[in-house]
Amino acid sequence: MSPLLEIKDLSIDLYADSEKFNVINNINLTIEKKQKYGIVGESGSGKSLTSLSIMNLLPDALAISGGEILFNGDTDLTNLSKKEFLKIRGNEISMIFQEPMTALDPLYPIEHQIMEVLKFHGSYSKKQMRQLAVEMLEKVGIPRPQQLIKEYPHQLSGGMRQRIMIAIALICNPRLLIADEPTTALDVTIQAQILDLMNELTDNYDTSILMITHDLGVIAETCERVAVMYSGEVVEEAAVTTLFKNPTHPYTVGLLESVKSLGDKSNKLYSIPGNVPTPKQLTGGCRFASRCPHAMEICRSQAPPLFSIDADHKSKCWLYGEEEVVNG
Repeated sequence: MSPLLEIKDLSIDLYADSEKFNVINNINLTIEKKQKYGIVGESGSGKSLTSLSIMNLLPDALAISGGEILFNGDTDLTNLSKKEFLKIRGNEISMIFQEPMTALDPLYPIEHQIMEVLKFHGSYSKKQMRQLAVEMLEKVGIPRPQQLIKEYPHQLSGGMRQRIMIAIALICNPRLLIADEPTTALDVTIQAQILDLMNELTDNYDTSILMITHDLGVIAETCERVAVMYSGEVVEEAAVTTLFKNPTHPYTVGLLESVKSLGDKSNKLYSIPGNVPTPKQLTGGCRFASRCPHAMEICRSQAPPLFSIDADHKSKCWLYGEEEVVNG
């Protein structure tokens, strides 16, 4: 059975000041049907750009320079025209953006914004669309849906707005739901409710999730498999349980150590030294070398390939140079 989404050797370039800079470098990801897949990394690691490339929503200064994004086995999303993609976006692939206040239109009531998706992708009467909208609001835990559907985004709390975004994303029963930092602006209690809601709804709807986040706690709560991204590259990929028990890339180890140090009163809060390099600062070696405590001479001169730690675990680090190369 073919995977739902397969990203093969995807590269994205930034065009600025008459120059070209690589921002996503030959990444490979496979999301199976009904799978919950996570991408984790710091800000600037390329997580959101990857999700925007799947949705064909890259800004004008960015362009896919290589690779394929295969959806449902045979459709290469990179080859579709804008008109062809309109049939897929919001229907077969939906996205929850990290800030619902900017994603929702302040000029229209909730009813209009949910029904707009149904109007574009289906053939329903106004009465049917309103009924479907009310039913979906009930499913995402919105109280008083008959009344709330008439309200505007600014009249709702952050948690309510995020539930509205989930309702809009799921109203057409998509095959893939991309969630870009869906709990960033919410307090801890509401975060937990939203994550539980997404798990429950996607199980019921047979929908795959691609979770984009910087929070390893969110990955542990929602995902089965995870890719760790750094500076536009996948540096480690494994099952979530494997990654937490046996992280191999120094960057992944640093991310986990920073989380563990939060509960340790005897030590200072751990942080990885330095910052993610900008596209202009990239050299020919490993992109993490300047921040890595294990950096060797080869790390500064040659970019590592993706090594196989075991059959289901890959790591882009020269520390595993004796292992089988998965992808150069």
